[in-house]
Amino acid sequence: MQRTRSRRSTLLGIPHHTLSSRPAGTASIASTSGRLAVAATAGAVVVLLALVGGPLAAAQIATQRAIGAGEGIRVSDLVQDGDHDPAVPRPADSLGYEVGAWHVRPEQMVPYLERLAAASPRVELRIQGHTHERRPQPLLVITSPENHTRLEEIRRQHLEVAAGRRDPAESDPVVVLLGFSIHGNEPSGANAALLVAYHLAAQRGGEVDKWLDEAVILLDPSFNPDGLARFAAWVDSTRGAEAVTDPQTREHREPWPRGRTNHYLFDLNRDWLLAQQPETRNRLATFHDWRPNLLTDHHEMGPDATFFFQPGVPERTNPLIPQSNLELTGQLAQYHADALDAAQRLYYSQEGFDDFYPGKGSTYPDLQGSIGILFEQAGSDGHARDTDNGVLRFPFTISNQFHAALSSLRGAVALRRELLQHQHDFAQSAERAAAQADERGWLVHLGGDLGRAFHLLDFFEQHRIEARPLSQNIVVGDARFPAGSSWFVPLEQPQATLVRSLFEPLTEFTDDIFYDVSTWSLPYAFGARVAALPRSAPAPDLAPARPASDLAASLTEPSRDQPTLAYAFRWNGYYAPRALASFLASGARARVAIEPLDLQTDRGVQSFARGTVLVPVALAEGLDADALEALARTVASRDGVEVYRVTRGLATSGVDLGSPSLRPVELPRVAVLSGEGTSSYAVGEIWHLLDYRFRIATTLLDVEDVGRADLDRYTHVVLPHGGYGLSERAADELLSWSRSGGVLIGVQGGARWLQDRIADHDDDNGGDEAEPMLDDEEPRAYADYQRERAAQLIGGTILGARFDPTHPLLYGYDDPEIALFRSDAAVLRSRENPYEVVGRYLDPPRLSGYISPENQIRLAGTPAVVAARTGRGLVVLMADNPNFRSIWFGTSKLFLNGLFLSDLIASTSPPSSWHREE
Repeated sequence: MQRTRSRRSTLLGIPHHTLSSRPAGTASIASTSGRLAVAATAGAVVVLLALVGGPLAAAQIATQRAIGAGEGIRVSDLVQDGDHDPAVPRPADSLGYEVGAWHVRPEQMVPYLERLAAASPRVELRIQGHTHERRPQPLLVITSPENHTRLEEIRRQHLEVAAGRRDPAESDPVVVLLGFSIHGNEPSGANAALLVAYHLAAQRGGEVDKWLDEAVILLDPSFNPDGLARFAAWVDSTRGAEAVTDPQTREHREPWPRGRTNHYLFDLNRDWLLAQQPETRNRLATFHDWRPNLLTDHHEMGPDATFFFQPGVPERTNPLIPQSNLELTGQLAQYHADALDAAQRLYYSQEGFDDFYPGKGSTYPDLQGSIGILFEQAGSDGHARDTDNGVLRFPFTISNQFHAALSSLRGAVALRRELLQHQHDFAQSAERAAAQADERGWLVHLGGDLGRAFHLLDFFEQHRIEARPLSQNIVVGDARFPAGSSWFVPLEQPQATLVRSLFEPLTEFTDDIFYDVSTWSLPYAFGARVAALPRSAPAPDLAPARPASDLAASLTEPSRDQPTLAYAFRWNGYYAPRALASFLASGARARVAIEPLDLQTDRGVQSFARGTVLVPVALAEGLDADALEALARTVASRDGVEVYRVTRGLATSGVDLGSPSLRPVELPRVAVLSGEGTSSYAVGEIWHLLDYRFRIATTLLDVEDVGRADLDRYTHVVLPHGGYGLSERAADELLSWSRSGGVLIGVQGGARWLQDRIADHDDDNGGDEAEPMLDDEEPRAYADYQRERAAQLIGGTILGARFDPTHPLLYGYDDPEIALFRSDAAVLRSRENPYEVVGRYLDPPRLSGYISPENQIRLAGTPAVVAARTGRGLVVLMADNPNFRSIWFGTSKLFLNGLFLSDLIASTSPPSSWHREE
């Protein structure tokens, strides 16, 4: 079969060819049973058809051709005058099909990369780490053989330039990191990566030789292997031999949770700064080990679009990004435009996408002297689909990503001196600004909570941020920072710009529309006490830096003179719930104090606040004293909680060890509603918190199964954010289960659904509070609709709320004012019973980020968290997401208290009803 260019169609308004993927002069015939597989010349096919019986047999055999045969794209289709070394394997040699005929899976990708590295002296394959599903994260290091011989020397010298300690030399190579498909269902990038890698490994002569001499190319073919595998499995399993371009076919209707996210359903392109997922942490190690001058981030967008490259919307640029970055981004854009013009492709820039939140792959580098570039290609959502611009085929989307990757290399090498100088100057400028700043740095205290301290230091380590413990007590204003449990983060350090971004709250903006969140304040996320140390203050005395792994609590050796009556630990530790779960799972019985008490312990008299956990030795069924002691030691070191041995049951103050004010608690059995109608992000955040961090087995219960599920298997059912379309039967089953003793916890959209189902108020009691208060009579321009509507949305801001410190949901908190992360404008209605309102927003509520004046007024004083008894059960409503992106360590305790301490919340009645009760 001759490879043909005769079929033409119109795609995105540009004539293009549909290419066969078979080598010239060959055809493939394969039976579905596997008994017939013949590759032959066209003439041999004629002979074969004659032998098996004429036209009927020919028709039968024709229906048995391999799915995907004749599809796909090759480098030779994209590069003019290519001269590729035949000794270097093509992707099809390993995959068994041309790139784009099927969607590549990580299990197919890695073997090809191994073959490529083995065949080419230009390529080295490294494994950066592994995903949750234990898939490797490959990285290709591609450069000239000569550069490979001194690669470590090049890397060390480059880091000196990046730190501003060495001027760039004329011969210094530029470092480029090409990154693809961080969203697994945006696969054109990952598939294009194979073509890019092959071209760089095999091309002889021309511009590629210059690139390899003057650049070190780090090629990460799949930022999200688990998501890529999930999406590829779906679209490949639902395709047919004939392409169905109907957007309504199953291939184009990817089911929940879709392949965008990783195993725990996290958007990895929001995790560059937060660094909570292994894929990100492994990738950050590569970034900081190399500090690339240019990082490309290849994405997809809606199928009716064309192709986007940065610059983004100018008004939505992070204020810490220097002008030189914007200028270089603009210069690089010329190379992308040239490449896409040559290929006759449509594109745009400076619209839709911004460069504001530094947790994205295209913005994170900008705050560290690199240039981040976002590419967005219209997605085919499978193999081919109808769009406003014609039929969009998968190979076409791959080709644009290929062109953009090569234009990035072309621009990076052409601008090599400018990129290196920018990186050098960025570091020196940040150093000068830090030396002239009004503050020396920031003091951080976490109330002695070793769990949050571990995660904070771990966060700093991921970003190579310097932080050291205080060796002296420091007071700034009303804030006290004790030695040993407080840290100092100096501004004068290589990561000065990133440190400023993390610690300075944002309250002033040049625009009121944001692609993602408008704030990312680290102190509020951790619930930390933070103060800037003025330049006028003396430099603090600091202890040597300690890695996060060094933090652990411990038990003293038990006294042989005093028997242990109970083990006690306070609830303020982040991992105190995990410690409690371990005791309960082992068969021990635990009590939680609802009143303060002072008890004699192995370390003297200790004062214990509400929420303290006590594990009486006498009630530990199936555990002897030695086993309970061993468990206490384990949770102390593993969970960072200070465990005390209670040696006397009579309290020196407050309630005694056998008091009814020490209430029994049980290990929660949790189901989280999931599936269509729920936010996969919200489900993933809860699943990750409970399953991964706290090791609590968690059922993901599909919303479609609620009406027929055995809910009595669970003590708690969580309704994450979402737009619930539960049937009447399912809703009745859920509420009936709660009235019989079950606990329902609704978060954001889940809270609003529950509120509408169980609220005991009428329309006059706050029923209209959730509606924007806009004057419908005011004349408005149609063209302003999108902007004015977007300005009333809350995409991500931080609000303050004051809580009742005596309420069980607040056990473990030292400060009743808590920072909450808000990502919508909805409001919980007021309650007739004030004892059901656990916390209300401050007036005004904003702490950091953008919020319109109208929304400030609407939210002030309204409920943030509600806990109400319904029959023998409990309903907890949370207006905001306490587990936001797994970084909001300051509020996840609120959520966990709803699971572990719900039995402590008693039924109350409003004061207006008391006279009726008499």
